[in-house]
Amino acid sequence: MPEKPTHRPPAKHARWTALAVLSSVTALAGAAIIIIKGCGCAGPPDAARALPTPPPAAQADLMAGDWEGSWASDSKPLKGKLTAVIARLEDGSYRAVFDAESPLGTNHSVCVFHITDRGAQWTFEGKENLGLLKGGTYVYKGTVDGLTFVCTYDSTFDKGVFRMERKSGS
Repeated sequence: MPEKPTHRPPAKHARWTALAVLSSVTALAGAAIIIIKGCGCAGPPDAARALPTPPPAAQADLMAGDWEGSWASDSKPLKGKLTAVIARLEDGSYRAVFDAESPLGTNHSVCVFHITDRGAQWTFEGKENLGLLKGGTYVYKGTVDGLTFVCTYDSTFDKGVFRMERKSGS
């Protein structure tokens, strides 16, 4: 019996067919990668995909705002209500305006704090001469985390602590 001839497409058509198949496979693979990455099914874990930490300049201001709490002397049986309005100055330091209630009335004072460490909790210090009638020179050291403000003071005539919380909405 004679052999039947097999039908072969011309070589030109075979190349185009192979290119068309290869292009389709490449396009499908690319689409699959986009779909898988887009749905979070592949790629690095969530922690690695987290947004980058903002630079220090864009970091939340832990100190500026309105505060309320109390002050207490460590060396005398005195304590009272304390409020403060703290604002950032152009040089990066902070101006604190305090109103402290005492048995003698409300004492208004102003101090400038300098940030010494800007970690998750800021450390600060300051020194201010409030005059002899208000206790002389005060040295302040404290921490603030955005919600709580704790600061020790040491003056010519007294030592103690300020403890405040950020006022809601501040």
